[in-house]
Amino acid sequence: MKRWLVSGGIAASVVAAFAVAVLVGMVLGAGGIAVGGTGGASEPAPRGAPSVWAQSPSPSPSPVVQREPVVLFIGDSYTVGQGTSSPELRWSTLVSERMGWRELNVAVGGTGFVKGNAKRDNYPTQLRSVPPGSADIVVIAGGQNDFKGLRKDPGRVFQAVKDTYALAVERFPDAAIVSVGPSTPRAIGLEARAMDSAVRAAAAETGATYVSLLDPNIVQGRLVHEDGVHTTDAGNAMIARRVLRTLQAPAAGQDETGAQPTDILTSR
Repeated sequence: MKRWLVSGGIAASVVAAFAVAVLVGMVLGAGGIAVGGTGGASEPAPRGAPSVWAQSPSPSPSPVVQREPVVLFIGDSYTVGQGTSSPELRWSTLVSERMGWRELNVAVGGTGFVKGNAKRDNYPTQLRSVPPGSADIVVIAGGQNDFKGLRKDPGRVFQAVKDTYALAVERFPDAAIVSVGPSTPRAIGLEARAMDSAVRAAAAETGATYVSLLDPNIVQGRLVHEDGVHTTDAGNAMIARRVLRTLQAPAAGQDETGAQPTDILTSR
């Protein structure tokens, strides 16, 4: 059995993360500002999640019963699956099928931690659209639609990222949280790096598992849809593979038999 992997060390604060990102971008020659698609220090342990194994009250041995964990997906058009030939081929559905999850996808295209659509359906609004405590796992994905906002008011965006993760913890206190960072079909600019650092920091503060889509950059070449913004079927499959690689990584601390404890982030 395999379990999830906790993300690496994160900056102490989202504002500091932005400054570091700017310096890194300058050193690496990140180039011009890129706007994404619409539509090893210690860190806190992953948030606990309820077991999916229900033991029989009978004293005699009986088979364990497994239920599908309910997984709430928060995100933008990438998480909606815009650019795929079928909703069944979006990355969130591919991951859910492989992990044995029951998908509850409330993502809305063109949204972000701050940015909303005509109905103001940003990430906090999406989190509030689902009854508290109704999900076993919460996946918060994206951030590229807030790249423009970083130019005008980076402090506001960074605070919104932090507040969104805090809201997820407040509404789903027993859920495990998975953070899928921002992506861009263009060159990785300073805003992409700054947003990535901010999301990493918020994920670390809440004990979430972080999945990077920038290291290395996953949305490029043939994986970019003909609209130049979204991802193809192959691109969604690649994102799913990146997420699964993190969630299914071997966990440290196996017992003496080599067995790993089973939790809701264990694949079938």
